[in-house]
Amino acid sequence: MKTWILALLVLGVVGTGGYYATTGRLPWVEPSPEEMQVAALRAEFKGVREQWKQAGRAAALGTDASGASETALASLDRLDGALADLTPTLKTTSALNQANSLRSELAAFRSGLR
Repeated sequence: MKTWILALLVLGVVGTGGYYATTGRLPWVEPSPEEMQVAALRAEFKGVREQWKQAGRAAALGTDASGASETALASLDRLDGALADLTPTLKTTSALNQANSLRSELAAFRSGLR
């Protein structure tokens, strides 16, 4: 019985440590509103990447994908502007780190477009 309790305790500590290592916070701590705003921008960026991939697939099939690619680029510009407006207002270090990470992902995506 003691070994089962010890095994469950070790699994709980390992699981919590893994979650903390990947997210930067404990599982029972709710993200701040600032972190939620950055997460919403990250989710929107994921949608822009999907739009761009779909436009690329459509172009590969020979269909006109200029409208889809223009929409993705316009969304990317708007997203970049929203992130630039949000970054100076962030106060928590985790939200700032997430915003800087998103900014670098946006830059890498833009450099891949050229």
